[in-house]
Amino acid sequence: MGRPQDSIIVTNRTMMLVAILLCLLITFVRWPEILLDAQFWGEDGWFWWPEARSLGLSSLWLPHTGYFQTDDRLVALLSALLPLTWGPTLFAGAAFVFEVLPPAFLISQRCAALCPSLPLRCFLALMWCALPNTWEVHGNLTNSQWHLALLSFLIVLSSPPRTRGAWTFDTLLLALSAVSGPFSILLVPIAALRAWQLPSRASMVRLALLAAGATLQAASIYLTQRGMPPLLGATPTNFVRLMAGQIMMGSLAGCLQLPYWYALGSWKIALLPWLLFLVGAWLCIDALRRWPVLRYAGLFTALMLLASLSHPVATPGTPVWIAMRAPNMSMRYLFIPLVFWVSVVVIQALGARWSWAKGTALVFLALMVGFGIPQDWRFEPEPNRNFYELAHQFDKAPPGTQITVPVRPSSQVTLTR
Repeated sequence: MGRPQDSIIVTNRTMMLVAILLCLLITFVRWPEILLDAQFWGEDGWFWWPEARSLGLSSLWLPHTGYFQTDDRLVALLSALLPLTWGPTLFAGAAFVFEVLPPAFLISQRCAALCPSLPLRCFLALMWCALPNTWEVHGNLTNSQWHLALLSFLIVLSSPPRTRGAWTFDTLLLALSAVSGPFSILLVPIAALRAWQLPSRASMVRLALLAAGATLQAASIYLTQRGMPPLLGATPTNFVRLMAGQIMMGSLAGCLQLPYWYALGSWKIALLPWLLFLVGAWLCIDALRRWPVLRYAGLFTALMLLASLSHPVATPGTPVWIAMRAPNMSMRYLFIPLVFWVSVVVIQALGARWSWAKGTALVFLALMVGFGIPQDWRFEPEPNRNFYELAHQFDKAPPGTQITVPVRPSSQVTLTR
């Protein structure tokens, strides 16, 4: 007869495998066209693919919006070797992998020190995959840097790697993330605090990788000419409306229902936003008091909000904090805060002893599962704009031919053969 410990190990591995497969399935079925009808998204078609073809390896050293976005550039270099008809599929496949990696890593034994309960880690990972109000960061390579930032945060807090494969995974993914977006600058304080509290070879290596990437990104941002700062509309009430709307109400009721809530009189006079915000803040503060690991997450979230809301891409004519309240508008800036909020609700509801905070979290979790997630479950497919017919024409055309192809969402780009 086998030992009970062996049976537990087999059961845990089976649970992990099933949960990871469910993460893959959820991520796929919410917008299957992303893979089955892959097309360029935004900067994929405007910059990454054309510049990879025209500049080759030199495109890796070309900053975009002030900093390096290496994961996009590397995939673009690979896809540039293929016909245009295959390029978007490679982009979408890479984006899919980057999106699933954080929940899969959370499920793995590497994160057991953060949350010893495997069922709780599995449920939380599934919630990350089913997050409402995440259309902008779902299934496209341009916004995969936000998922890599979440993965890097988990790696920084995870247990030290014990195998060569784990060391390779940590090193490659942290290095890639450090030069794919400016998030390494925000993660350095987290890694330094972790290395000070739990010194180890792994924590020092992680800190060194992030510090090197942060130095490179900070230098690029400093040397980049920046225009006039955007009109933020930075007031306490606008901040509360943004947090209560896009993060709290977006997760509880779904982003498609936000216009209904915004039209209520109690929302217009800011009574309902302030009430939601204060209850949510109380729930988060209580969670920070109970679980030290969430203090790291809270610090990362605060730094992310500070950076994102002080230096966002401006919307002409409208204060940014007001424009960001529109459904599906600039949610990439609020992705990490949304993950933190949902994680607090899940952990308080399922991991805490009975208290008023647990009861409140259970109500919020029931609303998320019963309303928010179903409302935003399926991302609507976009109309067919004959991308593949035009891509075939491009691949067969003589050099110098220019063909305009569609780019998601609702845009296009002219490519030269």
